[in-house]
Amino acid sequence: MKIFLIQTGQTAWEADSRIESPEGSSLTESGARSAETVAGELATAGIKAVYTCPSEAAQQTARVIARALHVKVHTDEAMGELDYGLWQGLTIGEIKRRQPKLYKQWIDDPTTTCPPSGETIQDAQSRLKGRIANIARKPRNTPAALVLRPVAIGLLRCLFGGAALEQLWRYVDESFTWAGFEIDVGRL
Repeated sequence: MKIFLIQTGQTAWEADSRIESPEGSSLTESGARSAETVAGELATAGIKAVYTCPSEAAQQTARVIARALHVKVHTDEAMGELDYGLWQGLTIGEIKRRQPKLYKQWIDDPTTTCPPSGETIQDAQSRLKGRIANIARKPRNTPAALVLRPVAIGLLRCLFGGAALEQLWRYVDESFTWAGFEIDVGRL
């Protein structure tokens, strides 16, 4: 099955270097333009459905993509970004000052810790993997687009590329816009 991973456009909180909440913030003008550009680039990809989470930026991006492709948006909590727990709303600088050792451990090897009251990356990847397996089993087995936040994209890029989760930060990229992946449902 062909899966297209589409990263949401830049959000207002990202522009302020803040960690998003599950609800997320709205797209910036730049983020909205990016969504329009991606929609144009994927116009002939044969995508038959768009899946995303309820966050504001994901919904805004997904609607732009779906409108251009004339398909429906399917919303699912399981497609959400990593739960950052008590780090939500903080800047990286604030986290580094408040919890320097934990933040360093998180950056050095994110598999060994998680944000306080948050979700481990292993749990987040498992949640996303389960939802994609369900999507891939649909009878149509046609190309689908997943509009996700940056760490969720990174987790799936690791999964699809066979990379270890310790390498997650290599796959989280603010400049990433979209990529297509052929996935083997049996390997999920």
